[in-house]
Amino acid sequence: MPEILDPRRVSVAAVFAAVAGAWQAFRCCVRPAAGFAAIFVVIGVAIFALLIHFGLAPMMLPFAGGFLLVGPAVLAGFFALHRAVASGRRAAFGDVLEGFRRAPRGVWGLSAACCLLFLIWVTDAATVYSFMIGGEAQDVATVARFHGWTGAMGAVLACIVFNITAFAVPLLLDGRATLVGAVTASVRAVFANPTAMPVWALILAVAVIATILFPPLLLVSLPCLAFASDLLYLQVYPPESARPEPNPER
Repeated sequence: MPEILDPRRVSVAAVFAAVAGAWQAFRCCVRPAAGFAAIFVVIGVAIFALLIHFGLAPMMLPFAGGFLLVGPAVLAGFFALHRAVASGRRAAFGDVLEGFRRAPRGVWGLSAACCLLFLIWVTDAATVYSFMIGGEAQDVATVARFHGWTGAMGAVLACIVFNITAFAVPLLLDGRATLVGAVTASVRAVFANPTAMPVWALILAVAVIATILFPPLLLVSLPCLAFASDLLYLQVYPPESARPEPNPER
């Protein structure tokens, strides 16, 4: 693997610093960032409304957790906004469209894989629902057991997606690796940071699930989490210009 894809180690403090930096970046592009996130607010409200209408309210939590599986598919737009802010330009919704237009095929392939895992997850959750709840009265104990089983299943899939996409998407967007190389580099980076990456994964899981259960909060959480992800990527895999010059005497 090229030296440029050799991951750096980051601290837990760097994770929180990235979250703080993401909030500052969000404040510089509130309208386009919140506007893009609003698309997913509408989708989330529509899905939850349908689940409640058909008496499937316990499935709301599995659907909320499932967003962790398809989230990487929307990063191209948010990353484009963050790069615009970082360059000192006035970010606009056109940057979102440009981010998707310039996304290489590897990003779409990775997004398709994430969507496939999401379909597997929803199908499995629906199967467990039919066995554990079905048409019976939805008592608290049964619903809690259902969420426990599906939560354990979803955590496995979410862990897989996090490992392969945490850094693969920005590497592909920057043209620094092929699909296989980007996925490999992402997994290496996660395992190279056994303290910081679990903290980051926990922040992602808690923030996404908590806010998607109250969709309007996604207007803030989605852009901030995406911007923080980009900032962490730039620390773990800094641009070549930011890497220290090799010592010719060595």
